[in-house]
Amino acid sequence: MMVEPLDLIAGREYTGIMFVGPARTGKTFSLIHAAVSYVVTCAPGDTLVVQMSQDAARDFSRMEVDRVIRHSPELARRLSPRARDDNTYDKFFRSGMVLKLGWPAVSQLSSKTIKYVLLTDYDRPENRDNVSGEGTLWDLAYKRIQTYMSRGKCLAESSPGEDYDDPKWRAQTAHEAPPADGILSLYNMGTRARWYWPCVHCGEYWEPTPGLKPFALPEFKELTKLVLAEDVMSIAARYAKVICPHCGAAADMTHRREMNLRGVWIHEGQTVRADGTVEGERRGTPYASYWLGGAAAPYQRWDGLLHKYLQAVLTYVRTGDESPLRNTTYQDQGAPYMPRAAAKRRTPEEFMERLESWPRGAIPAGVRFLTAAVDVQAHRFVVHVMGWGVGLESWLIERFTISRSRREEEDGFAVLDPAAYVEDWFILEDKVVAKRYRVVDTEIELKPVLVLCDSGGRDGVTDKAYRYWRTMRAKGLGKLFMLVKGVGNLNAQRTALTYPDARARKDRQAGRGDVPVWLLNVNQIKDGVAGDLGREEYGPGFVHLPDWLDPEYFTEITAETRTAKGWERATSAPNEAFDLHAYNRAACIILKAETIKWDKPPEWARPIEDRVEREVVADDDSKPRKPPKRRNWTTQW
Repeated sequence: MMVEPLDLIAGREYTGIMFVGPARTGKTFSLIHAAVSYVVTCAPGDTLVVQMSQDAARDFSRMEVDRVIRHSPELARRLSPRARDDNTYDKFFRSGMVLKLGWPAVSQLSSKTIKYVLLTDYDRPENRDNVSGEGTLWDLAYKRIQTYMSRGKCLAESSPGEDYDDPKWRAQTAHEAPPADGILSLYNMGTRARWYWPCVHCGEYWEPTPGLKPFALPEFKELTKLVLAEDVMSIAARYAKVICPHCGAAADMTHRREMNLRGVWIHEGQTVRADGTVEGERRGTPYASYWLGGAAAPYQRWDGLLHKYLQAVLTYVRTGDESPLRNTTYQDQGAPYMPRAAAKRRTPEEFMERLESWPRGAIPAGVRFLTAAVDVQAHRFVVHVMGWGVGLESWLIERFTISRSRREEEDGFAVLDPAAYVEDWFILEDKVVAKRYRVVDTEIELKPVLVLCDSGGRDGVTDKAYRYWRTMRAKGLGKLFMLVKGVGNLNAQRTALTYPDARARKDRQAGRGDVPVWLLNVNQIKDGVAGDLGREEYGPGFVHLPDWLDPEYFTEITAETRTAKGWERATSAPNEAFDLHAYNRAACIILKAETIKWDKPPEWARPIEDRVEREVVADDDSKPRKPPKRRNWTTQW
């Protein structure tokens, strides 16, 4: 399967070559090492190999290129004998050509005329779409070869690394890729070749498409139930067969080599007969592009591929974290990823149709513990109190706004100003931190086991937040009320405890302050929240919404959409509800509630019925029974 794209290095029909496929497919060995070997031995010309970073270029030089040259007599005897001609980033050969190893930087990709430019792991460099303000990596690289006209070659290879977020997208042609940035956008510019192989039963050719379609897995909704009920390894073994769309017969791993040996690349505009004859004209373009799916990749087993995916599904069901899902889709399946939030995007009207009835501020049956979250706005605090049950099924207990300060002015009250007055923060203690809520049909009252509060906003908010936390620490409430700050880095861990402010610390450690602030990867956490909001059946992660919610809530909860860059507001509508759901979910992560063994939970997550003292029954039935004592079982975390 790598022969055809590699042969194009020697041809003159295409000046651009793009290859998309899963990791460990042999892309680098076949399209980089083999291409360099061909150039050195048969068609010498200056060559630039661009790695994702300078460190990656150095490692590639020492661990890959040096070994290839050392163990290939044909390459070794062509290397320049001068010691200065063989260094980490430049390899000079007797023919006069130079092999340069670079990275995405203007200094590497400008003011040079190069015959061959080879880009590895195209989707991985962070500056791929804008290299120092000069343009995309592909555009800069392609410009280097144009002096050589049809002899110049620019090649890019990578596994996908970008999401797409349009669930309504449908391919307009047979081989069109979804509208994801990066290597797939380059693929769409080319001839759009896909790999086809013959069925071992009926002989008809068909495409093992990128993704999991060849394996006939259940729909995602059913799959989430399956991974909770069975061992994922046994499920993977059961479904590790590809299904021919022509005859419906299954082929297992023992057939893959035979099918691959008879496989062919079919470019858009072409078809293939059962005897392997290719007919039709390729799409007209100066670029040849190829896309290989994970099922055909020779270096991974099907049961291993499915096991990684099912394990990622299980992680998503239990924690809401879809990073493993995204990674296995890119690396193992060779496909772009659509976030679950985008796939299950809901409208305000859909949420309004699922409302339930229970008293405002009351705790329904099923709740084990409470968390609270505070969003800081210019002149108000917005608060959400959430109840959590088994599997982190959740209930919205209360939603309210605090906008009046206790500072006395002429009318007795002042407008809240969290950026200017630290005393305005004191109202949070009795309104949120110490606020108790009664369980329906009992005398039991609970208060939040953890309150998270935003520490960012207008100038002055962070300083006042830190000062208020210090007062809470002095009262012994520093672990019950904690500050958070959102970060947009898609690759950061979901929560990380930091100490950014050192001004008030006497025994100051280097780089560590006295105020703990949890950094939240809001994109990953919101992915989980959106997935839970999209769940339609009661169970782990389901979000119960009460019928007393105000209309603004439904606008706020749907104000953001998931893009490849993260969650972004689609309009100027407020988004406090979505943020506060994310903060409450972060509280569960910090409490390690995702890993609770619900048959042996911690004290603060015990069932409500276990917290009600049994009624004492007298020997004489005529004597009244003692009512249960009113107790508060909330334990500070």
